[in-house]
Amino acid sequence: MFRIYAVMLACLMILLTQGCASLFDRSFKPMFPDLPDKLVLAPDKNSDLKITSTLLDILDDPSATALVDEAVKNNYSLKATALRLRSSGLLLSRTNADRLPKVDAGYNASRNKFADDLNSLSSHKVSLSVSWELDLWGKLADRHMAQEKKYQSEKFDYGRALDSLAARVLQGYFNVKANKLKLDIQKERVKIYQSIETTIINKYQAGLGTLDDISTAKTKTGVAQSGVATAMDEHASAVRDLEVLLGRYPGTKLDFTGDLPNIGFSAPAAPAAILANRPDVQAALSRYDAANFSSIASQKDMLPGITLSAEMFKQTPQFTSLDSTGSSRWIVGNLLYPLFNAGKLKNEAEAAGIEADAAAMDVAYTIITAMKEAENVFAKSKYLKMRLFHLENAVKHAKQSSLYYETCYKKGLADIIALHTAREQELNLMSDIIDVKASRIFNRVDMALTLGVTIF
Repeated sequence: MFRIYAVMLACLMILLTQGCASLFDRSFKPMFPDLPDKLVLAPDKNSDLKITSTLLDILDDPSATALVDEAVKNNYSLKATALRLRSSGLLLSRTNADRLPKVDAGYNASRNKFADDLNSLSSHKVSLSVSWELDLWGKLADRHMAQEKKYQSEKFDYGRALDSLAARVLQGYFNVKANKLKLDIQKERVKIYQSIETTIINKYQAGLGTLDDISTAKTKTGVAQSGVATAMDEHASAVRDLEVLLGRYPGTKLDFTGDLPNIGFSAPAAPAAILANRPDVQAALSRYDAANFSSIASQKDMLPGITLSAEMFKQTPQFTSLDSTGSSRWIVGNLLYPLFNAGKLKNEAEAAGIEADAAAMDVAYTIITAMKEAENVFAKSKYLKMRLFHLENAVKHAKQSSLYYETCYKKGLADIIALHTAREQELNLMSDIIDVKASRIFNRVDMALTLGVTIF
């Protein structure tokens, strides 16, 4: 009789296996966008964008490198991301443990007293039980792989956060330097206007010029002094932003001097080379793999499952006699097949499949966004270079114009408005050059992130 049941059970399992094979045939096949051989705006081999290998190689500045190291150690947001990554890594053991046998030890004590009996019945039981869900269909393995892929995506996200922090520190560092240079220009503007104002007053006292000239000069000086206050506020705000990134706010005031460097960075022309290094693309691919494994595991929830259980125990009315009591044991095998659950498992499997399809679309969007960002930084690099070239030429002519009108004014051949206009134009162009140089540095740092260049 036992053999008949065993044969029937084996036949049933074969039929179930054949009947459920179609569960894993997903009709949706994700379509990822085709990548062109070359980005439209990628620089050619003769470009002045020099090749570097890491984010910190973009510039040779020990102060900037030290600040990045400090931020990596002390930034609170990055620390929080690292702790969450560590927590996620520990949770990997949960899905892996589901694939292994579980062993539990227990002790139970009870005492029953019946209404028609003055005596009571006591019971003491110690037990050791083992249970193991057989992973016939690989469902538990799929769930573990989904968790591993999710953890892998979080590692890529952490790498992206690390590189982004380094980029923001570099940009913050150069922003402080740029604001300091612009503050110096504003202070120089005040000195120039005060000098012009003194010259006008001296000429008026000598019987030359008018009170209107003095009023115009004082107005220009007041506006310049207001500009100094604005520049000081912008510089202080940039310093505070950098201190927050470094994890030492409020801390010692940061003050960096010196000109902005000329830095270079180049990009590979092939999009595949760009995408292979971007952590966000790799994270999106890992999330798609995780969703796909979860989808398959959800479909396998509709298949029958087998669980083996075994228990060895001792039970006696008195606790002191547990040592002298013989042990008992039993072994049970359970076969469960979900026949009816109001469509719960089917809907969960379908929902998991839709999530996998959505993750595939996320990959496609991330790839397209990465390509668009690469085009943006290449184009911006080109146009910023053009702007800097024209501004540097313009400021040369502006300085000559300022010198010319200053000479003419002293000789009485030009009025004060012409002199102020010439000086204003020169100083504005100098400030614009600082802005463009800073923008070029910011863009080169963004270019590094776009191309997946790492921090170290």
